Amino acid sequence: MSGPETIFQRDGLGRLATRLAELGTRRVLVLAPRSRRYVDEVTLALEQFRPDVFDGARVHVPAEVVEAATAKLAESGADTIVTIGGGSAVGLGKALRLGHTVRFAAVPATYAGSEMTTMFGITRGRDKQTGRDPRVRPDLVLYDVSLTRDMPITLTVQSLVNALAHVVSVLSTGSLADSSSALAAASTVLRAIEDLLVAPRDLGAREHAMRGASACAAAFDLGKPGAQHAFAHLLGGALGVEHAPLHAILLPQFIAHLRATQPDVVAALERAVDRPDLDAYLHDLLVRAGAPVALDALGGDAAAIDAAVATRPELPAQIVRDARYGLRPPGRGGRIDVGSEPHALLAGPSPAQAKRTILAIHGRGAEPGALVRRMREIVGHDPDTAVVGLRAEDGAARWYAIRYAEAGAGSDPEVLRAIERVEAALRAQPPRTILAGFSQGSSLALEVAARTDIALGGVIAPCGARIGQPGEWPAPARSLAGLHVMLGAAEHDKWIARADIDATHAWFEQAGASVDDVSGPGNQHAITLRQRMRARELVLGPAPRGESGLGNTIESEALPGTIPPLQNSPRVPAHGLYAEQLNGTGFTAPRADNQRSWLYRVRPSSQRRAYVPLHNPLVAASFDGAPEINLCGFAPLPLADGERDFVDGLVTLCGAGSASLRRGYAFHRYAANRSMESRAFYSADGDLLIVPEVGALTLATESGPLSLAPGHIAVIPRGVVFSVLLHGSHARGYVAEAFGRHFKLPERGPIGANGLADPRHFRAPAAWFEDRLAPDFRVVGKLGGHLHEASQDHSPFDVAGWHGNYAPWTYDLDAFSPVGNTRFDHGDPSVYTVLSAPLDEQGTHTLDFVVFPTRWDVSTNTFRPPFFHRNPIAEINGIVREHALPGSPFQPGCVFITPSLTPHGVSGRAVERARNATPEDADRPVALGGASLWFQFESALPPVLTPWARERSLADWAATWGSHRGYFGL
Repeated sequence: MSGPETIFQRDGLGRLATRLAELGTRRVLVLAPRSRRYVDEVTLALEQFRPDVFDGARVHVPAEVVEAATAKLAESGADTIVTIGGGSAVGLGKALRLGHTVRFAAVPATYAGSEMTTMFGITRGRDKQTGRDPRVRPDLVLYDVSLTRDMPITLTVQSLVNALAHVVSVLSTGSLADSSSALAAASTVLRAIEDLLVAPRDLGAREHAMRGASACAAAFDLGKPGAQHAFAHLLGGALGVEHAPLHAILLPQFIAHLRATQPDVVAALERAVDRPDLDAYLHDLLVRAGAPVALDALGGDAAAIDAAVATRPELPAQIVRDARYGLRPPGRGGRIDVGSEPHALLAGPSPAQAKRTILAIHGRGAEPGALVRRMREIVGHDPDTAVVGLRAEDGAARWYAIRYAEAGAGSDPEVLRAIERVEAALRAQPPRTILAGFSQGSSLALEVAARTDIALGGVIAPCGARIGQPGEWPAPARSLAGLHVMLGAAEHDKWIARADIDATHAWFEQAGASVDDVSGPGNQHAITLRQRMRARELVLGPAPRGESGLGNTIESEALPGTIPPLQNSPRVPAHGLYAEQLNGTGFTAPRADNQRSWLYRVRPSSQRRAYVPLHNPLVAASFDGAPEINLCGFAPLPLADGERDFVDGLVTLCGAGSASLRRGYAFHRYAANRSMESRAFYSADGDLLIVPEVGALTLATESGPLSLAPGHIAVIPRGVVFSVLLHGSHARGYVAEAFGRHFKLPERGPIGANGLADPRHFRAPAAWFEDRLAPDFRVVGKLGGHLHEASQDHSPFDVAGWHGNYAPWTYDLDAFSPVGNTRFDHGDPSVYTVLSAPLDEQGTHTLDFVVFPTRWDVSTNTFRPPFFHRNPIAEINGIVREHALPGSPFQPGCVFITPSLTPHGVSGRAVERARNATPEDADRPVALGGASLWFQFESALPPVLTPWARERSLADWAATWGSHRGYFGL
């Protein structure tokens, strides 16, 4: 029997009406689910047929729904049924066709594909009966891609994986005379999934998805379904869950089963779709879409699942057991015998062939595959590191039921069995295996490390602490010297107490271990980026130090062989990476000024969804008002409250010019109390010079991580993506943004070849990368002064190597070598310039960054305080460190501005002290600065205050300097 007549047409409901009229339709009954999505559009298009509506379609076609729809069909007198929606609506239409001679038109709004098959199913109670009958297939199918444009990406991917399951199911039974069409359809569907993850509303990708899903269903109708389909209907009827999510969860496990039992089928499928490790790849696609990967996530009752599976003992129950917990299939890595069932997962080389082995212990409610993948990400997919994912008894999702901190938990029978299981697995591994866990798995790893006599290579234990109460832990019975332990959790993690982490830290230090506590702010229960960085060092050794030399051309590789030795963009880059150029100047800029780097990354940065505006009224887009002419000051920003990361905590104080015209600058301040774990930022407007005042930071950049603390600065060039990770509870500081030319070292002129900031003290990052799926990772871009946000499904920090002269830098301000007058008078502040962003006019600058470091003043017969001054250059001053007296306005974090040619100088009291000093005291060499650290941004462009700043300018700032008595004639 030939398939149904099909129409592919965008906005095609009018074409459907025309065709139904040609076929002789007089009256229509529309079948739809309760959501009634698109029902109004369908009834309007078919109004000539006086449509009636039945909107009770439900998943798995309950018999009582069929009876109600049958009554509605009789009542309406319709000669044609039209279904709108997914598989539930089409399934109901099929059920009606079994007992009624009516015309049947289907308008799919998902990718279920049921409209192309002769298969039907009706559920009575928890028993779903399926069959095949050519009568149930529609006569006419309208594929209108516009009806799927707004389909949520999660449902889109689930529905398309459901379509793919049709092909895999019939391939597994060998029932197709010719599998070429089925394999081609599978390839089309998989490519559509990948495209739609990046551009969910792209109608071209939607059309490919619709055609591919239709072809998959047509292939399915020509063959015999396998165990995948049997389980989907079996569990669907028993649990009453949606068909697409169920198929999507089962398919990766089914392919993993086929890899072990029918490897030729999987090999043919992987060749056709050009994706190795297809089982693991599909699992990851679901994760990228934010779709559940475990039956438990669908609310499946364990007893009901077991009971349903028991009715079909001929089916491979392992598929459902792994699907219940969302086990990530190991692909070609396979599983490994650790002495007892269930077998552990293996990623990377076998432990016998590896240089190092990690035994990964999953957390409560987590599947071991996720932690195995995370550990492979952490070690950068090192080819010499084996990761063995140990599973709890019977494949359970927890190791023990008792809370880790309960009294007596350390002697709980389940805890003791879990310790025995881990120790048995350790004895099956090479010596000095590294124990790694998360959450409950971390607590178990720490407890094993504290008790075992097996020599370990290290312990990675985020979000965990020892089991039981500290008073119950025996004193260390042996030395753990040489053992490295990594602990840490978010400050307000509700699942782990800070006191328990501290007690665990103290116990292991008492035992002689080296302990790192990598904690941070917030309340997330997760392995943070800083923890992942530190864990890689624990496994692979200390991270390489970034190269030094501001403006140098640098090469840095996290994977050996990443950077091409001769060219920049080979046809096939090493390791399957993408080559991507990042330019900081125009292509034809003079060679001395030209800045660019080549990045070799896991995914191109263009794999990002469309940007949408991100409203932040405190970040100024333009500076069109009148420049501020008065001296003005501003108190330190309050420490952040609520949940504010670096981007949330940015506020613009002042600026000049226009970001859109690429001339001028902005001066911001920030106050944050959250790390950017799932968010990154870049400015397309200008270089960012970051001056922290409170709190150490790690800047995760595309080029690699940088450490930054008060007393250091960082320059993030225009366009470089970075995340700000806090070490402590709060961070606060200053950010200057130069819209025009890049920051560079100032000319030394007559100073000569030495002094000021030395290029070798500026350090670029060493390459560091992670191939990590991160659904809904957000990237904020700043362009023309406005913020925009886009989402992507992976970490942007996936650059395995780079070369070039366009990179972020850090600089320790203690490395600055000041120069000054050594006889009389003192130099202008410009002699303390660290970096400069020039303007086009000779001797003028968008921004000069000036620092006032520890230095000696040896001038004689000189008024040593800063002289009274009128300067065409505006000055924006800030303080990083200062032992300020109570009530002094000059506190760390403050800002004060001296506008262009507005008179300024020191306070009246400072003048009196200088004038009244004895000649001996006045001329004595003095060390200036001490523990204080002040800085200044100078600009030839007068600053305009933002409305936010005008409201917060300190009153009577001019009075801060006091009055100056007259000395003339006295």
